[in-house]
Amino acid sequence: MKLFLTLFLASFTTLFGQKLNFDIMVEYTTTYENSNYDRSAYAMSSNENYILKIVSYLDGQKVAYVSDLKGLKSHEFSITESIIENDLKNIKFTYIKTVKHKFARTMARGVYFDFISVSNSDGVETVNLNSYKNKAKTKLTNSLELKMIKSEVNLFPLFRFLCLHPCEYITELNYNGAGLVTNCVNKNGAKTHVLKAIEEANLELTIPNLFKFAP
Repeated sequence: MKLFLTLFLASFTTLFGQKLNFDIMVEYTTTYENSNYDRSAYAMSSNENYILKIVSYLDGQKVAYVSDLKGLKSHEFSITESIIENDLKNIKFTYIKTVKHKFARTMARGVYFDFISVSNSDGVETVNLNSYKNKAKTKLTNSLELKMIKSEVNLFPLFRFLCLHPCEYITELNYNGAGLVTNCVNKNGAKTHVLKAIEEANLELTIPNLFKFAP
């Protein structure tokens, strides 16, 4: 019976797709040239390969984009919201299409990175994230000062996705440990990223196995 159940569940998943549950939301405020803007995204504590971003358009439409970082593609879903009771929302995701990002890593090709721990005090670690233009890491091109705290899961991929363009899909650029970036300043202080919120979430959707690729 156990074997039959296992085979049934495997066949069900193969037929209908992969179910994802996003249970963490992080929001950062970026300040650059006297302008502030907020960005938020959702992650899975069990799988850091997928990141969900919800975009609200001026016409009131909401669209969800699920990025498959290793697969170099994103899946687009429409969102329908309804009130169940006591202002509790029911959110329905309807799959629309999949977009390939074949060149998502091109702009960061030939860039090498290093995390250098500077200090660790009162639970806050100061880390320099350096980028270099040569493999020997002798020619520094940029340096970011990160303030990080320990977390139950590694939330650096969320920070990279929201704040480190064009390195969103560079999965090799990853903090070695379970950490959350609370503050980031570049070497000349012109741009900063500050953690605004971190919350539990419960958003579930299914990525179909048969994709509708955008032309």
